[in-house]
Formats: sequence, structure tokens, C-alpha cells
Amino acid sequence: MKNASCALVWMLVLGAAGTPGCKADPAVAGKADAATLTLRYGMAEPARHRPSTEITGSLDPVQSVQLGFDVPGRVQRLLVNRGDAVKAGQPIAVLDAGIAQAQYDQAAAAVAGAEAQVAGGEASFERAKKLKDAGALSEQDWSTTQASILAARAGVQQAKAAAAMAKANLDHQTLRAPFGGVIQNGPDNAGIMTGGGTPLFLLDDVSALQLKGTAPEDAATWLREGLDATVYPATPGATVGYPAKVLRVLPSLDVATRRLPVEIRIVDPPAALRAHGFARVVVQGASDVDGWKLPKAALVARPDFCVFVATGAGAAPKRVPVTVLDDQGDSIIVSGDLQLGAQVVLDPPHTLAE
Repeated sequence: MKNASCALVWMLVLGAAGTPGCKADPAVAGKADAATLTLRYGMAEPARHRPSTEITGSLDPVQSVQLGFDVPGRVQRLLVNRGDAVKAGQPIAVLDAGIAQAQYDQAAAAVAGAEAQVAGGEASFERAKKLKDAGALSEQDWSTTQASILAARAGVQQAKAAAAMAKANLDHQTLRAPFGGVIQNGPDNAGIMTGGGTPLFLLDDVSALQLKGTAPEDAATWLREGLDATVYPATPGATVGYPAKVLRVLPSLDVATRRLPVEIRIVDPPAALRAHGFARVVVQGASDVDGWKLPKAALVARPDFCVFVATGAGAAPKRVPVTVLDDQGDSIIVSGDLQLGAQVVLDPPHTLAE
């Protein structure tokens, strides 16, 4: 009887420990754990939202160019200083043009001489033509006369081409602004030697500023040219914004960041917005879009934004991807495949995502 009691005890111990060599199915155990969790729920409510995005970047002049002479020489005069406003076509600096002027005068004199030769040749040609018509001029002399007048006319064209080249060289002795703007950089004094194409001045057109940045990929559904925007200086404590427009939205995403390239234009910028300064831009959509208002505790970021929605009694909640449109503190507005009255899990445990 004592041995029977001992055997019964051992059977109970083995039964509690499980059969040696057998393990519980983790998938079944996971489902059982999920089913037995005590979950809290919130409700998805329909909401309307005006989409917006924030873009940051540098404010660049609408036009900017480095200027230098096309020909080498010595700078004879500086006609502007740094910070001066200039108009399109206004002279900025002048090289010593003595040699260029002499070359042009020589070329112009050559043109006058060639034209005088043509004038004399034309008279000889007319006399020779009359003699040929009267039969008093041989064919050889007539051919020589024709060749002479053609050569004289070609000489005029050649002289004019040389004069035009000399004139262009003379014109290049004066550096002019290609557009209106402000001289941001330049030499301190005249007398310096410069090579052809060497930058001497920096000209910025600050009548308008532009910011090139990127927006999230999902903004492509509503972000378009012509939308109003507000620009805020990046200075600490700046709260006053200034009007701007979306100038351009490029059709392709940036390859490296998968974000949407956007260009913003600020016309007649105020003094608070400086060229080459950092700024942020807020762009709003043209109209409201449909969304869902949820408790913020329902949002999960594993690996991207989603919520878990109850599908029925005893069933595991369904994972639904969402895009956050607005953060309102304790609640958020999202877009996603949700239904009216959907129950979303609050503070969902990690086991749901796994």
C-alpha cells in the first residue's frame, strides 16, 4: 500500500511537469496570450483636417552671379562699392582700354580705306563694262576687272569683321551688370591685374528670395504650385511670418531621401528675411481632407505608424497602417483604412505587433 501511494505521487509530479521531450507550440501560446490580454479601447471619430507641411532651408537670392571681365587687363576704375544697388546694364568697372581703343581705331581706318578702294574700283568696273559692251575690251581684261572688284568688295567685308572684333574687345573693357541687384563682393581698389573670366564681383538680385527644400512623400497628394505659404525667420523667438508662394513642385522624389522637392518664392522680402539666411516655411493645402480622430495612446510606430482595431469577440486586433495628419496633444488626426465607430486598442502591448 505504501508503494502504491508513492507511485501515485510520482505520477502527479510528472503530469504537472509535462511529458519529457515535449514542448508547447509558441504560436498557440502567443495566440492564447493575446486572447487573454486585458485591452483598453478608444473610438475612431470622423474629422476634417487642412493638410500642412513644414519645409526648412536657406533663403537664396532669386538671381546670383559672379562677374568678371571676358578679357585680361588692368582694372583702371571701380565704379561701384560693396553694398551698392545697380541696375541692369550699369557699368561696374573699367579696364585700361588704351591698347583696345588703338586697335579699334586702326580697324576702323582699315574699313574706310577698303571702302575707298571699292568706290574707285566700282568706277573702273563701270567703264570696263561699257568697253566690253562696245567690243573694245578683251575677255581676259574683262575677267581681270571682275576679279579686281570682287576682291575689293571682299576686302571691305574682311576689314569690317576685324573692326567688329576690335569693337567687341573695346566693349569688353567695361564690365556691366547683367541684371539689377546689390553688389555683395568686389575688389577694394583699382590697379589690380585680372585674367579673362576671373570673378571679381558677386551680384545678388534680392528683389525676391527663394527657398529650395523637401516635403514628405505623402504631401504629393495635395501640395501644388501656387499655394500660399508662410515664412518664418530662423532667429530665436521669431513668431511673425511673412507671405510667400509655392513656386514649383518637382514631379520626382529626391533619390537619396525619397522626399518631394519644393521651391518657395518670397517677393519683396521684408528686412527680417535676409538672403542666405536660414528659414522655415509652413504650407497649407487648399481645402480640408477627410480623416479620423483617435486617442493618441492608440498610435504605434512599429516599424511605421499604425493602430490596432478590434475585429470581433475573441479575435486578435487587426493592424491598420495610418498617416498622422495632425497632433493635437491627447488626440491625433490620421488617414487610413478605418471605419465609423472602429474600436482602436489603447497602449497596445508589444505582443500585438509581434
